[in-house]
Amino acid sequence: MFGVERIGQYDVRKMDDKRYAVALNNGNIGAFITDKAGVEELRKKYNRETDTVELSRKKSEETPEKEAKKGGNWGKAIASTFLTGLGQLCDGRVKDGLVDMGTDAALGLTAFGLKLGYANAFDKAVQNGTKLGLGGKAAAIGLALTAGAFLVNKIHTIVDAYKGGK
Repeated sequence: MFGVERIGQYDVRKMDDKRYAVALNNGNIGAFITDKAGVEELRKKYNRETDTVELSRKKSEETPEKEAKKGGNWGKAIASTFLTGLGQLCDGRVKDGLVDMGTDAALGLTAFGLKLGYANAFDKAVQNGTKLGLGGKAAAIGLALTAGAFLVNKIHTIVDAYKGGK
């Protein structure tokens, strides 16, 4: 917790320049407000001579009132459906969006290359009147795995855009 000092079985929080909130931290219910002299007595009792309590900030001071809402929603998920990574870019997570776009492009290029290899092996098999060779089968399996990875990346990007990177 911010601005809390443990003194023995007590948690001490500085409320302002003159008041301290003291609460039991041993599972029992109990709290009181004291001044600096009361906190000094607790420190002497538990041999804690240094002042380590900071001013606690109110919640309104921690976050500005108007803050740009970050986080996912359906609109960003739909944007990522049409263009992988666009939802992350709209959310302000440029690095994540570009990584997802790059992964999508790399998988697309890999699939294109494997498709050409498979088509070439298939054409040769048809011309020669033979069965598809090992290279053609490997290209077909690689193409299927690449398509699966492409689908997994797309689903991950959509879910990530919806959740807002959580």
